Amino acid sequence: MKFFAFRDRLRWWAIGLSRRLLGSRVARAEWNALSAWRGLVHQGYQATPLQPNLCSDLWHQGNFSDPHSKKKFFTPNRRERESSSHHYGHDLQLKRFAGLPLVGPPLPVLLEHGLKVSRSSRFELPKAWARRGYFCMGSRRAQWLREEYGVPAHAIGPWINFAKPLLTPNQIAAQRQLWGKTLLVVLAHSWDQVERSMDLDACISAVEAIAQIENYQQVVWLRHWKDPEELPLPESWVKACNGHRSNAWFLDAMRTLLELSDGMASNAFGTHLGYGTALNKKLHWIDVEPMQHLHRLNQEKAREEEAEWAERQRLSQELRQALTLPPELQETTVNALLDPYWGLSEQPDAKALARLLSH
Repeated sequence: MKFFAFRDRLRWWAIGLSRRLLGSRVARAEWNALSAWRGLVHQGYQATPLQPNLCSDLWHQGNFSDPHSKKKFFTPNRRERESSSHHYGHDLQLKRFAGLPLVGPPLPVLLEHGLKVSRSSRFELPKAWARRGYFCMGSRRAQWLREEYGVPAHAIGPWINFAKPLLTPNQIAAQRQLWGKTLLVVLAHSWDQVERSMDLDACISAVEAIAQIENYQQVVWLRHWKDPEELPLPESWVKACNGHRSNAWFLDAMRTLLELSDGMASNAFGTHLGYGTALNKKLHWIDVEPMQHLHRLNQEKAREEEAEWAERQRLSQELRQALTLPPELQETTVNALLDPYWGLSEQPDAKALARLLSH
């Protein structure tokens, strides 16, 4: 076991050295993948009319292919030592912000790529090479990681703050004028081993009611890459998808949709809520209960997900109550509820992060 660990350290040391010395002349597969993903989002967001319903295919070995034929949690990206650091392009967002090469020496840190609201919930276990510990969004999660593992953990705020829109300010202004007041819809979704379902017709009816009461002129329905492509939506609504989670510019696409929207509607206490709040979008709750199915998990993992789901349901109730408050109280109450988990008040410094991440 020690031999394999040593061999792995030596391999990644050599990879890091070659990337530092030779830049884009090495790791050509990784640079080409970034270009391929860039082409995908460019085609969607520079089209007229806008086409934000990105293909959910996966770029692998020089071609786009069906992701459903791959094993669970598969990612073809090899920019970092930990595969999950590539999800949604989190590693790229961080490196771009800190002024580091997008494909360079591997980061000495584990990146938590989503939201966890229960102390017992896990992403990745500590790794010996991750001497900087963890980067996560909120201070509460960082505290839990430090207490659980005795390693450094840094709260850096919502990942969406590092993302950049795929459109220029002028393009965003023109699209907002074209669409009018816009509502972005993000529902609870399944992931590789957890299935979630709900009454879709009831969700559509609830969104129609919100749009009518709040005078939204356009609705953008954002589906997860595992959701069905054909949905019984009103013809005037815009279908959107940010692509597969391995899409290097996933968060840039998400940031663009948020910049084009005035409000967000959801029935799930998920990562998107904090992103909408971070960008000052009005939140609306869709009162249609999602159901979670854990039959694909082993007993231990199922207990973990049950605890996480229960805590999200509890927080959902608090959020729903906060959204009934008068506007002058609603903003401060919602921010106070979400801040410990998303780090809305965190203000990371690019130079400090660069020093922390540099070898």
